[in-house]
Amino acid sequence: MEKHKTSRNKSLEEQQIEAAKRNPAHFAPLYNKYFKPIYIFIFKKVKNEDTAGDLTSKVFLKALLNIKKYKHMGFPFSSWLYRIASNEVNLYYRKSNKTTEVELMEKDVLYLLEEMKQPEDLKQQEIMINALNQLPLPTAELIEMRFFEKLSFKEIATILGVKPVTAKIRVYRALDKLKKQILHAK
Repeated sequence: MEKHKTSRNKSLEEQQIEAAKRNPAHFAPLYNKYFKPIYIFIFKKVKNEDTAGDLTSKVFLKALLNIKKYKHMGFPFSSWLYRIASNEVNLYYRKSNKTTEVELMEKDVLYLLEEMKQPEDLKQQEIMINALNQLPLPTAELIEMRFFEKLSFKEIATILGVKPVTAKIRVYRALDKLKKQILHAK
């Protein structure tokens, strides 16, 4: 009786994950749910539809092949997929010797300026964009994940393979580097 109650309390997603572990054909609902957000995440980093499509396919192939190894650790399943996606993007850039840029939208820049208690005028926005572009990629990615993609510290930690407190420390160190870049630019 207790076992039946426990399985009923599992979320739909946890049930889908368990089903996919038993039979790969049951991976489809997870794929359908997460394909678009993972594709967008990758596309923002590579700025090319074909490359984003190829990398997204690799992410889901790796997820499907490794679903039996997935263990629920209190993090959303999406965090596991974002971690695979982040690794695929990094591998792509290492292999191709290309550089990446953080895609910025005005609302994201304004949000970040507000978060850093900076003026939100046009000149300050330009300074912010230049400062972000001069940050090392791992630092810029931390800022992007937290402030543009609005990921929790728990989700960032899962993507990076660290503890949430470590992710929080890294994000605030990244913000400090950004502040220094901004002050240097003035």
